[in-house]
Parts: sequence; structure tokens; C-alpha cells
Amino acid sequence: MKHEFLDHHSYGHSFFHRMHPGAKLSMTVIFIFSLVTIGPGQEWAFLFYAVLLAAALISTGVPIRHITAKGLKVIPFLLVITIFIPFFKPGAPRWRFSIGPLPVIITEEGFRLFLNIFLKGTLAIYSTVFLNLTTPFHRLLKGLQSFGAPRIVTDALSVAYRYLFVITDEKERMLMARRSRLIYPSLSLQWKSLSQLAGVLFLRSYERGERMYQAMCARGFDGTIVELDDQPLAARDVVVAALVALAAMAFRIWLIEL
Repeated sequence: MKHEFLDHHSYGHSFFHRMHPGAKLSMTVIFIFSLVTIGPGQEWAFLFYAVLLAAALISTGVPIRHITAKGLKVIPFLLVITIFIPFFKPGAPRWRFSIGPLPVIITEEGFRLFLNIFLKGTLAIYSTVFLNLTTPFHRLLKGLQSFGAPRIVTDALSVAYRYLFVITDEKERMLMARRSRLIYPSLSLQWKSLSQLAGVLFLRSYERGERMYQAMCARGFDGTIVELDDQPLAARDVVVAALVALAAMAFRIWLIEL
């Protein structure tokens, strides 16, 4: 497969790569739930979750640069969502300054809330990065099925994921043909060409999807996608997932009692 930006490094040989996707998914969900329920004023507690997460990520053997880069692609969106909280949250002023004639006040409560949401959001992002780096997409869907996700939804996601890369190839071929035909085009011509390209890409994707579905039916497809590498749930997977989940939940409960 030419494009593998989602499953890159997910076929490794570490323990977490071999772990059952259902156990790994439940462990990650409980871990994220434990940390996102921590309120403002207890930001120091995120260090415990950060150490646990860092240990898990390092044990996968995936290069740190790749892990960091994956998270940094999403963190700017989190920053955009939270950056204005310190300015609009009512409370005691922490910093005052002005931008021209406009006075700006950052409140203590707003800053603490921003810091809390940003830290827990960052940890949640890297938790999903851990899940993505250690679990191929089709196995992740199997994990969702083990939690009762509707089969039609997971099968639709599986087909969409498989043919996402086919459509990406189609788009790249069309863009290459467009660049070959248009040398130094004007801005209006670029927009016109781009809109036509989007329409043609939609029609070609639709027609190709129809041909693929007919080909699948000709090969006996009955609406159920069969996985050949079904992974059994091992006792060690349950034990590790339970230990991590219990550690995260126990620490969270201890924080409540402080």
C-alpha cells in the first residue's frame, strides 16, 4: 500500500503491538476517562499519567520523533479551541496588558482552566496516538466489535478505510495531469480547474465504488467482511489491561479523597 499514514508502525513486535485490540481499547478508554475527570487545581496529578503513558509509548519501540510529530499534528487544534479561555473566564485578574487602546485581562480561574484542559487534552491525544501506533485499523475495528459496535458500522468503516488510499491515488493522478496541462495558470483558472477536479473525482470515486462492489459480489461477498487474522484474547492481555486501568482509576479515586 502506497499510503500508510494511519497504520505506520502499527505492525511492530512489542508487547503492546501483540496485545488484543479489545483489551488495549478498554485500557486506553479507562485511562483517558480517569485523567479527563481531573479538575482545575490538581494539574500536578497529570505527571503520574504522563509517566505511565511515556513508559507505554517508549516500550513500543516506535521512534520518539515519530510519536511527537503525530501528536503535534493535532495539538494546534486543541490550542485553538482553548486559547481564549483565560480571556473570557470570569475571575480575579492574573495579568493585565493592553493591545493598542484595548485592555486585555487574563484571569486566574481562566488560566487554571486553560492549563487543565490543555494538559489533559494533550495526554488524551497521545493516548490515542499510542492506540494508533500499536493497532492496525482493521484490528481496532475488531476491538470495537467486541464492545458491541454495530457490525454494519465497522464494516462500512473498514471498506472506507481500504478505499481511502485508492481515492488518494486517483486524486494524485488527476493533480499530476492538471499540472501538466496548466503551466503558470491565473488564480481564477486555478480555482475553476480545482472545482472541476473535485467534481470529476467524486464521479470517478462513485463509479469505481460501484465496480468494486460488483466485483466483490461476483466473488461471493454476502455483506460480511471476514478477517483472516483473528487475534485471540490472551490471559496476559487481560492482566496488563486490568493493571493499567486499575492504577489509573485508583490514582483518580485517591485524588478525590485529598
